Amino acid sequence: MVATEKLLRAFLHVIYHVTLFVRIRSGGSHRLSDTHLFDLMNAIHNVPGFLTNPAGFFTAEILKDDYFAPYDEKWGNEGIGLVDFSTRV
Repeated sequence: MVATEKLLRAFLHVIYHVTLFVRIRSGGSHRLSDTHLFDLMNAIHNVPGFLTNPAGFFTAEILKDDYFAPYDEKWGNEGIGLVDFSTRV
């Protein structure tokens, strides 16, 4: 079983924007710190597993509350707003 179309769209939207964010911030004077990059990857690393096995341990709420929200709180305006992106579709 895979996630519903709504969840697939929402969480793929997050992965898409994280990919763009990291690509843009991977070099130059606006390069992400190692800590910021680690925190961002830690926040999203369970998304693919959730999308392919939504009946597993992770739920959309766990991902948002336990992973996305702490990242957003820590990085604020320097971050990407994972909770916001996960609710836009």
